[in-house]
Amino acid sequence: MKLPDFLKDPDLNELRERMGATDLGTFRLAVNPYRFTMKELEALIGEGIDLESLDQVRTLEDRTLGYKDRRVFLYRRDVPLPAERRPTAAELPHFHVANCANVRRLRAAPKPARHAIAARDDGGFAVNLLCGTEVRESIERLPVCGDCLSELAFDGYSESLPGDLRVRALAGFTVTRFFGRYRRALVADAKSR
Repeated sequence: MKLPDFLKDPDLNELRERMGATDLGTFRLAVNPYRFTMKELEALIGEGIDLESLDQVRTLEDRTLGYKDRRVFLYRRDVPLPAERRPTAAELPHFHVANCANVRRLRAAPKPARHAIAARDDGGFAVNLLCGTEVRESIERLPVCGDCLSELAFDGYSESLPGDLRVRALAGFTVTRFFGRYRRALVADAKSR
């Protein structure tokens, strides 16, 4: 489909004259490397985005994690299993919502494991289940990191709570409530630490 030449349209030219808009101006398309593209947004709420370095994820002022112009969850992409079967809850890695002590340790590690970021609504994370040379892609519900919730005091969570209360709070965590409190889209002037 070819668009008409609007500069030759008499009605538009008359309107432009009446408005006193003599200068047509210029248009320049610029790509902002700090904003997500549509393809990246689809990946972020789908299969996640693999990171080259944990330095790509920044700590926001509220201690949550950000990547480009979005708040994100950080998690380990590859999950080793001793046998080909469904992973147990204890074998699944935690996902991180804040710059907790565990994330700080990962950042300081000489060669951390492969990590990814995501921001799905359903609490599922795309992981690779590894058994020997076998790699099986799977969507798993990873547990949230308790240190992260403690770092944020999310819903009053603290490591000093009695064990049964901590277990219930961790099990009751939902990404929907998290994004209700900490919105996904970041304002352009959000500062990182």
